[in-house]
Amino acid sequence: MPTILITQVRLSRRPVSEVAEMASRRYYERTATSIAALGRNELKNRIRNFRGRFKLDFTEDYLNKLSIDRLRHILLAALISTKHHN
Repeated sequence: MPTILITQVRLSRRPVSEVAEMASRRYYERTATSIAALGRNELKNRIRNFRGRFKLDFTEDYLNKLSIDRLRHILLAALISTKHHN
């Protein structure tokens, strides 16, 4: 005889704006965490190949002079800006 599993679902009573804000916050946290794990070469590659609403047009020489934290900042800002406009 098959077993019947009953699952109780709890619906959130939070306002839609609060739920959207939480989802957005999770997106930024995941994005920042994934960027933090990237090395210099991968960061430069993603900046050079960024496809968003605007083009990132940095020379290789300029990117080579930047600190890894600055490269992370540029990529995160570009991704956040793109997310806001989608």
